[in-house]
Amino acid sequence: KLNRWLEGILAHHPPPAVAGRRLKIKYVTQAKTCPPGFVVSCSRPDAMPQSYVRYLSNSLREAFDMPGVPIRIALRTSENPFAGKAKKRR
Repeated sequence: KLNRWLEGILAHHPPPAVAGRRLKIKYVTQAKTCPPGFVVSCSRPDAMPQSYVRYLSNSLREAFDMPGVPIRIALRTSENPFAGKAKKRR
């Protein structure tokens, strides 16, 4: 249910490009229940603007009918299996 919500949100208002590179949000999971905490997996969590994180939490409140509930969002990067490997030259 969360990832279907995320697809709709990303289609309506995609994350901004920072320094000419697009931010990619892959999926969201719920980590805690009281207060609700969510983990968002994205490409560059350090470059995500705070305004977009606030947009995500406000749209979560609206979509899942949680007015006035504090929502915590943690941004994490997903593991890249190819990081650290040198490119092969042909």
